[in-house]
Amino acid sequence: MEKFPECFPEKFETDILPKGAKKENKSVYRVIKYGTINRDSFIGTYEEIQRGLIPRKKKMDLDNPGLYSTSCNIEYSEAQYATDIFMRHHPKVFIAKGQTESSCGPCQLTSEREERKDTHVDWWIYQEAEPQKYFSEVAENE
Repeated sequence: MEKFPECFPEKFETDILPKGAKKENKSVYRVIKYGTINRDSFIGTYEEIQRGLIPRKKKMDLDNPGLYSTSCNIEYSEAQYATDIFMRHHPKVFIAKGQTESSCGPCQLTSEREERKDTHVDWWIYQEAEPQKYFSEVAENE
């Protein structure tokens, strides 16, 4: 069923989700912070905050669609950079390669709506989706 996580605001789909978000299969890399590829490896930032996995920022823009997305990168090097940052707090971190399976929810290159030069992808994953089925751990520079 195509329903976003219950913790998302009621107006998420109508007022926050970008109009340019599309259901498409993009080949991406995902930083897996907790050592296992499972459904919890694909929750978005907002849900991580709600679960107490990361601290809440003092000033959060609740209308920023990126806050609710699961971050991925098209370029391996960008995922590697994020891995290097996360390693300080998540010793079991690694990179997985897969795709933004369209049945799991819409995605968008962040640069389509923000001024940036990287290959960051926002992916808004449905509550009942199983994105972990479309990813596997990669060896360095695979």
